[in-house]
Amino acid sequence: MKKWAISFLIAALAALLLYIPVNDLHIEYNNQLYEEQRADASEHLNMIRDDIQARLDSSLFYADFFEMIVSQDPDISESELREYGAFIVGRNPLVDSISLAKDGIIHFVYPLEGNEESLGYNLLEDPDRKLYLEEAIDKRKAVAQGPVKTIQGGRKIFNRKPVFIEKISTEEVWGFANVIIDFDNLVEASLLPNQSHAFDYAIKVESKWVESTSWGDESVFEEDAVTASILLPENEWTIALIPSNGWNRTHTIHSVETIVFYFFILIIFILVMFFVLQYLKKRELSRTDALTRLLNKKTFEVSVKRVLKRSSRNNGLLLIDFNDFKRINDTHGHLVGDQVLTITAERLMHCLKKGDLIGRIGGDEMMILVKDIDAATLESIKERVIRHIEKPIVLNKHMINPSISVGQTLVSQWLPFDHLYDIVDKKMYRDKTVKKSRKAQLSISFDLPDLES
Repeated sequence: MKKWAISFLIAALAALLLYIPVNDLHIEYNNQLYEEQRADASEHLNMIRDDIQARLDSSLFYADFFEMIVSQDPDISESELREYGAFIVGRNPLVDSISLAKDGIIHFVYPLEGNEESLGYNLLEDPDRKLYLEEAIDKRKAVAQGPVKTIQGGRKIFNRKPVFIEKISTEEVWGFANVIIDFDNLVEASLLPNQSHAFDYAIKVESKWVESTSWGDESVFEEDAVTASILLPENEWTIALIPSNGWNRTHTIHSVETIVFYFFILIIFILVMFFVLQYLKKRELSRTDALTRLLNKKTFEVSVKRVLKRSSRNNGLLLIDFNDFKRINDTHGHLVGDQVLTITAERLMHCLKKGDLIGRIGGDEMMILVKDIDAATLESIKERVIRHIEKPIVLNKHMINPSISVGQTLVSQWLPFDHLYDIVDKKMYRDKTVKKSRKAQLSISFDLPDLES
């Protein structure tokens, strides 16, 4: 389980280390696409803005034209005015109508058809227009208003230019020259041909006199839109644009590139986890005894040296050797002998602390290093080890009574491993001699009984 956890963590770290730079490049690439998209959208919007601006300028200018004519000849005939009006309306499809309002009251309009009701209309008495007219007179400039929704349902742009005439000793306001632009025709001429670019547009008009008006989807202004300004006489429009499908600021998790990217990360994660797991398994095999899963002699020796060099306390060393283990192999076979060693290793791991070291030194010899211990506790551990290992083992319907000899020593300072091994080895053989002598005196038979079922 520990190997799996380590493999998982290393694989996750490798995947993360790969994910971070690649994801940064991915984000940078997306940001670059986003900036390029905004640049293209801005260029497209500027083209539309320039087209609208040019169309408006060429249309709204006619208010200045009529102001000049009337100021030079206030008594110009209606027939001449109709000729001028017919020429302008026929030449410019955006111009809906032209009118003159002497003293603010409309007395001439072209074309008359469809605009009959406007004759005699007093602009100065209309609160929605009065402020614009007063502003125009005050600044002696044309003032645009709109787009304004008309009774007929369309949207119009009104450009009103005050007309001043000179008297003998003064200058007075004659009235107003008005040009009405069809806003819907303007949109149709400038915006609709560009709908193939899959953009959504909106226009907003802020006015200090009346509430702001807009055309199109007002939510466009809330979507980080590209904007540009359109200038009208004493007025300003803001035109905004966003792609119909939104900005390509980030790719969704369902995009092909993202799916491939995460699949690649997953493959790397699996491969790294597999190879790390294999490495840990091989490393464990190189450090442990293949049969008992205890530390092998070399690893145990290196570990003991490392512990003793770092430790400032007493440590206990025990050497375990089976008595008459050859008889077990000869009587029951080497496979049973191997099983006895495996069971013994499991018993040792259960009766010792997790931090204690257990190694198979060779054959039927096992060695234990118990950390931070005194002599009395070491003796107690020795007895516990003997008690656990010498419990009967039943294998293949045969009862086996293991017997071991143990040599132990208390290590208070660092000593070469061979020297320590020699000390516990001699004590172990003394213990083995004592047990053999005791058994001989008591005439205890070492024959292993069989338990037939």
